[in-house]
Amino acid sequence: PALDALSDTSTIGLPALPRQEHVNQILQTVLFLHLTSTKAYHAHTRTFLFCFGHPDESAVAATLKNPERAVQEAERKSKTQSATEEHAARGKTLRNVGVGLAAVGGGVLIGITGGLAAPLVGAGVTTVLGWLGVGGTAAGLLASGLAGSSVVCGALFGAYGSKMSAEMVDRYTREVRDLAIVPVSRPHDTLGVRICVSGWLDSPDDVTAPWTVLGGDDTFALRWEVEALMQLSSALTALIKTQAMQYVKAQVIKRTVFAALFAALSPSAWLKIGRVIGNAGQVLGTLLAQRVLGNRPVTLVGYSLGSLVIFEALQHLASLAPSQMRVAELIQDVYLFGAPVPADERAWASARRVVSGRLVNGYAAQDYILAVLARVSDMSWGVAGLQPVNVQGVENFPCTEVDGHLKWRGMVGRCLQMCNAPGVVDSEVTLQIERKEMSIAAAVDMSQIDAERTIQAGPDGSEDVINQ
Repeated sequence: PALDALSDTSTIGLPALPRQEHVNQILQTVLFLHLTSTKAYHAHTRTFLFCFGHPDESAVAATLKNPERAVQEAERKSKTQSATEEHAARGKTLRNVGVGLAAVGGGVLIGITGGLAAPLVGAGVTTVLGWLGVGGTAAGLLASGLAGSSVVCGALFGAYGSKMSAEMVDRYTREVRDLAIVPVSRPHDTLGVRICVSGWLDSPDDVTAPWTVLGGDDTFALRWEVEALMQLSSALTALIKTQAMQYVKAQVIKRTVFAALFAALSPSAWLKIGRVIGNAGQVLGTLLAQRVLGNRPVTLVGYSLGSLVIFEALQHLASLAPSQMRVAELIQDVYLFGAPVPADERAWASARRVVSGRLVNGYAAQDYILAVLARVSDMSWGVAGLQPVNVQGVENFPCTEVDGHLKWRGMVGRCLQMCNAPGVVDSEVTLQIERKEMSIAAAVDMSQIDAERTIQAGPDGSEDVINQ
């Protein structure tokens, strides 16, 4: 608007926002109406709502999955509430935005675990619509919203299963012999979903074990090329015990890395597995685009080669026409740690385009193993897992406690915790550090004294020398 010399443009005296609990109540009602009208929960919508508060998604999901109970409770509430009380509630809402929605906050909906009936979201919907001048009883409004709840739930939560996975994988590629999406814990049909990808495997259990640190949203793990990843783990473990790699690590500690050594340190398992990563990433991207886990926001988390698979999936999504798959509505947040991915600005900008929320690059400048493997793979332009990525919208997070590639397995929970990723279970992070990180550290850590001794022995010294 046009402003004259006397226009007041100050922000002093603006009415205060409602308290956070009331904002959450409003968001909860908006979320319910959004889900029942669109039969989808887009990543952009969730990111937008979370900018203002945190609606009780589990309660909304429980209401959608128990429509008969919801309508019955709304009918009971509407019969016991007099017309005077309804009028007073609407007036109170008008005076203080959101106060009349108290029925929607804290224990208002059916609990997803307890299963006990409680005042439902319908009461909040009635208050809001009444405030807007739309009549109707709580039961009627709730019934209309839940009339197609089975369709809503089917669209939201998907129908993923091992058979469906096998059929889709076989349909899109025959080069990935072992790929499936498996639950980390028992799914609860939450409104958000998380897919995690490990980088290498000491055992088949490591497909899911690193991700028990995450709670809240339904969490799944991508199982891919288990045999190849176990061979890679053995190769990396053997690699770090060689005198040449010990020498490189000592030089890293002394800040005098000799690039001439890198070409001679190429475990064949690392080079071989590179051929299947692109296929696995494309299949994951295809499964995501097909919304096999439903029309709900997806968060992706991975470390090491798992990060590379996720990055390839993002590149696949970015290659699709926006009108074809509406991929911008799919991915909410992405967390990549120790990613053996080129720090190429164009590629990262492309990935950033399909992520509605956070895109986090967790890097460790002291990851000497990744430095060696990156040189072997001819990533001379820089590696995201070793340095920041200079792209707007990418959050670069230095993981200073990680000084070797094998440590990502035991530190991924701690790194997620430090970058404030939602859903991290602190007690599980502590267990992960105690059980895994400490054992890895004991096997690979090197003191300054050991570094001096190893440098004196040289890259061709015997293991007897470095172990004295």
